[in-house]
Amino acid sequence: WPSKFSGIEVIVNQEMPHHQDPEASPSFYDLLVSLGKGHQAILDLPDLGAELEYSPGTMVYICGKVLEHGVSWWGDGERIVIA
Repeated sequence: WPSKFSGIEVIVNQEMPHHQDPEASPSFYDLLVSLGKGHQAILDLPDLGAELEYSPGTMVYICGKVLEHGVSWWGDGERIVIA
């Protein structure tokens, strides 16, 4: 199906170690959408010294090629991310 996005990734119940997105453009933002239920995920942005609540329904735009980001264990519940 046609999309203006260059790629899409669905991540289910997995931790994401800190990383940058080497294939992304440094001038574009990546949309991260947290879905699922009952989890207490934290989006860690070490380059900014920030930890953001990443509960179900949260949408975050970041420049993934530039900013290191990751999500460690989120506790109970089911976690789905569309990136």
